[in-house]
Amino acid sequence: MKLTVLYGTETGNCRGLAEKVAKKGEKNGVEVDTIDLAEYSMAQLETLDNPFLVIISTWDDGMPPPKCVAFCDELAASSADLSGKQFAVLAMGDTDYPLFCECGKKVDAKLAELGATPVMARTDLGADFMVSYIGFSKNFWKTMAGVYGVAK
Repeated sequence: MKLTVLYGTETGNCRGLAEKVAKKGEKNGVEVDTIDLAEYSMAQLETLDNPFLVIISTWDDGMPPPKCVAFCDELAASSADLSGKQFAVLAMGDTDYPLFCECGKKVDAKLAELGATPVMARTDLGADFMVSYIGFSKNFWKTMAGVYGVAK
């Protein structure tokens, strides 16, 4: 099985989590591609034929990370048909901001609006994300085992 992990980051935290997912995936026999959303397009997303996980932070007050603005703008304006695609979103943010994890919420909603199917509910992580990530990881791999037969 193959999994694509798309990450959007400014400080590197999302990239670090994407690498953790990839490492766990490889232990579970999953081929994992990790790709920076700063270098990704909707055209590429439309050609994916495997499940994908988006790990993205919210920057400033509800905005995507500056490096990912182009992808997020393209996604927001898209009318692509993503039916048949399966995804999950791990959103990161700071609870001190009123629009906590807003970018991840928007990405999650738009992917579903375009017809992609979430394999699990979006997970929102705050500043203490390393502690919360452990719970997300267990839930994510349990879901992957249930949906795709991946080892936990």
